[in-house]
Amino acid sequence: MANVTLYARTDIGLVRTNNEDSYLTDPAHGLAIVADGMGGHAGGEVASRITVETVSESLMAADSLWPFGRTQRERTRLVDAISNANRRVRDAAARDGALAGMGTTVVVLWVRGRKAHVAHVGDSRIYRYRDDALVQLTRDHSWPSEEAAMRNVLTRAVGAEDKVEIDYRLLDVARGDVFLLCSDGLTRPVGDEGIVSILREFKNGEEASARLIELAKKNGAPDNVTVVLAYC
Repeated sequence: MANVTLYARTDIGLVRTNNEDSYLTDPAHGLAIVADGMGGHAGGEVASRITVETVSESLMAADSLWPFGRTQRERTRLVDAISNANRRVRDAAARDGALAGMGTTVVVLWVRGRKAHVAHVGDSRIYRYRDDALVQLTRDHSWPSEEAAMRNVLTRAVGAEDKVEIDYRLLDVARGDVFLLCSDGLTRPVGDEGIVSILREFKNGEEASARLIELAKKNGAPDNVTVVLAYC
């Protein structure tokens, strides 16, 4: 159903003591998800894991329910899946005081034939690399903090409020497109120019993802770093 090859890597970075990022790759369904959690006492890890699991479960159910190519229904299912993740994160935080205040970003790429659904909350990003040009497909829901080297202040996050506002777009997919999903642990130390240089030089996704992580660490890696590359 989806002609996409996926590669993924995550790294704790050079400063953090635990990895609060979660990700999923499912090439059979053209699905990739990255979530960057926040919250003390392992709350970020819990929030990101719940979100990735909830979104993936919902979209796999969609494959069994609907014919391929029903883009409006797919959009509804994707938005509903993230809303459901928001409820589950909120419920988990309410049940366990140690998890109070936890939340997570999320970015989702769902390739369906020659169309791609893109949805996100927070400041993790999705890029498209085509014809040696890198285009950011998401808009950061954050502003710089006084400790900008560590983390920006999120204006939206899964789990932050009872209802979550989700950005969505539908894209045409061209043969040869490369999509990059990543936490801000990559984008802040590496930047767009660094990403382009790696994708231009290394055409193999396994090597490109490894080199992106290496470059983030070379530049200090103050946060967890997660990279997913989707080759269409």
